[in-house]
Amino acid sequence: VAIRAKELHIDLVYQGRLDKREAYADIKAQTGLSDEVFAYVGDDLVDLPILRQVGLPCAVGDAVPEVKEIAQIIAAQPGGRGAVREVYEIILKTQGLWDRVLAGFYEDVDGLAQ
Repeated sequence: VAIRAKELHIDLVYQGRLDKREAYADIKAQTGLSDEVFAYVGDDLVDLPILRQVGLPCAVGDAVPEVKEIAQIIAAQPGGRGAVREVYEIILKTQGLWDRVLAGFYEDVDGLAQ
């Protein structure tokens, strides 16, 4: 996870925490963003406190029923099988930004071909 996050230029990575509230509070403090602008993808009961806080609670396909009950987006894919990617694709399409993301990939491919 840490290696992939570094490849994606994600600076704030927290792993191995049962209580995720402290990490979430730290991310909010460092970014200065409010709850309503955050999306959070969860799968188990430990995710419920943050899912109840954020503006866009989401669940992976194999999440426990309690998580799915409050999720606004539920991925078809299970955790570890592309569920988070599926969720961010849904978000970007809803925001009308998906074509811009794709254009960036096409530019990268075109640049390699030249």
